[in-house]
Amino acid sequence: MSKSISHRRIYENVIKILESTPLPRGGLVEQCIKRTPLSKEELSDLSAGSAQNNMRSRIGTVINEMHAAALIGLDEDGRYYLISARPVAIRVERCEREIIKALSEGAKTKTELRDVLKAAFGTDKTATTRDDDTLFTYMGQILKRLQAQGVITLEGGVFALSARVFARADDINALLTLKTDFIKRLHSKGGEFFENYFMQLLKRYMEKHGRRVLECYVTGGSADGGIDGVIKIEDSLGFRETVMVQTKNRLEMPTETDVRGFYGAVCAKRGTRGIYATTSDFHSGASAFLEALDDCVPINGDRIFRMAIECSYGIKKSGGAHRIDEKII
Repeated sequence: MSKSISHRRIYENVIKILESTPLPRGGLVEQCIKRTPLSKEELSDLSAGSAQNNMRSRIGTVINEMHAAALIGLDEDGRYYLISARPVAIRVERCEREIIKALSEGAKTKTELRDVLKAAFGTDKTATTRDDDTLFTYMGQILKRLQAQGVITLEGGVFALSARVFARADDINALLTLKTDFIKRLHSKGGEFFENYFMQLLKRYMEKHGRRVLECYVTGGSADGGIDGVIKIEDSLGFRETVMVQTKNRLEMPTETDVRGFYGAVCAKRGTRGIYATTSDFHSGASAFLEALDDCVPINGDRIFRMAIECSYGIKKSGGAHRIDEKII
């Protein structure tokens, strides 16, 4: 055989195939064979001891192991199906909290942080690897942001909390716990609630920063053309702007395609500025696209949380500590 394939890769191939559809054993083996690095000559050789027969035997062994471990099952029609097909939901804000918590206990390498996060979210116990991929994407973006903010340092491949942050680790962990609870509460309220909450928060934020709000409303309905809200403002000199908003209350990160579509809608409707707000975060491509624009900005869950504290809307200070305002959220 020209190339080898690991036991882990066969396992991952079985998962990916069964994520799409249940298959009988023969069909599952055939699909797995197609994902191997066997050459055309090897695929055509069905003789005893051939590379293809050896590969089929290995694939069969992996399928048996996964069935015995209850990772895949057999339905009444003799088709294998994925028992743990649904990946774990990964929350960006909790991911950040777990990273800070882990580093407050000691410096760690990226591999060690990955293991900590996998154990914290339970992705090490699921059959699918999609949740691991999502988790590691979030981790990479969070580590990059925390480095830029001076929250963590990286030396010799080891991440650690900066000295100033380490001294306040307990306070920071408490604030991150509040942020996790705050965004989780927003998620539970659904998209319509978030549209209305964010527009009211934005209104208060604009007024706090010296803008006069002339109009502020949610467009509503499925025919909104990609615009969820509009806020018309005026500055101290009398210049007026029409800011168009899209809100996404979901765990998934908006992609570059998502934000390009929104920006196109803003331009088509002759908005002067755009705001794309999500309770999650942005894929790197989406962030790069928005950073290149002068008239459209991203607002993620972290920024929404800070705006809520600054405007005392959804977060209130009581007894010297910040708490979720139950009357609003």
